[in-house]
Amino acid sequence: MKVQLSQSQYLQDNMLQNTNVIIIDDSKEDCYLINKRLKTVGSTVNVISFFSAQEAYNYIVNTSLDLLKQPAKNIIILDIYMPLMDGFEFLEEFERLSSDIQNQYSICALTSSISKSNMEKITSYKAVKSFLEKPIKTESLLQLIED
Repeated sequence: MKVQLSQSQYLQDNMLQNTNVIIIDDSKEDCYLINKRLKTVGSTVNVISFFSAQEAYNYIVNTSLDLLKQPAKNIIILDIYMPLMDGFEFLEEFERLSSDIQNQYSICALTSSISKSNMEKITSYKAVKSFLEKPIKTESLLQLIED
């Protein structure tokens, strides 16, 4: 049985090919919802979730050489307010990595509420390319991946 995709689904799947998304959020519920919404925008999106920024950082450091070998779009969706290593600490550590590693990723900061001073702080990091507020809408995720 041959399954036919609609033209919009075909274009979406092709656009999302080789797209990897790392979700870093201490909320299992938020990770689940983001993952579920990402799967609805494209069946070819690879998603991995971390509930700890430190674990995500270690993963990025350990897999960065593999990413250099395969062209892909790599997006990090980073919750700013987390226990232990928060989003700001993650960004500080991330910016200490080599530019080869940093250039492989586009970071989207994520939070439920933010002050003006923290917004300015977030946007001061060159790796942060966008910002999303919780709860995330499917359309916002699609826009994030398209950009």
